[in-house]
Amino acid sequence: MTMTLNEAAKSCRKAKGTVLKAIKDGRLSAPKDAQGRYEIDPSELHRVFPLTTTDQSEKPTLTTTTDHENRIEIERLRAELKAANTLSENMAETVADLRERLDREGEERRQLTAMLTDQRTGQGAKRGLFGFLRSA
Repeated sequence: MTMTLNEAAKSCRKAKGTVLKAIKDGRLSAPKDAQGRYEIDPSELHRVFPLTTTDQSEKPTLTTTTDHENRIEIERLRAELKAANTLSENMAETVADLRERLDREGEERRQLTAMLTDQRTGQGAKRGLFGFLRSA
């Protein structure tokens, strides 16, 4: 019992081009029939493209080493995240403190400026250059 190229490709779950390339490269022997189609023997096909079970081959298994390495990496990343959060909180507190200081300094500056400016309200007529002679 032989298979065609299409049947062989479906059987080993490979593309037809992959099976054909194996035939042309000489890795897979497949004579042609009278109509020019390849006659591929199943045992020859599975010698080149071994059968795999779908249960175990498609699902990679985690080893305990990989699992242990992942746990170490997770713990390291958690510590790094905690440090970044602490730094962020400290920076937020510093910004709030600096804003408070800036507000206090601004208020103090306004008070000092008010002390330096003339606060008198119309205490006397504005006199000219020789105004002191008139009032005497």
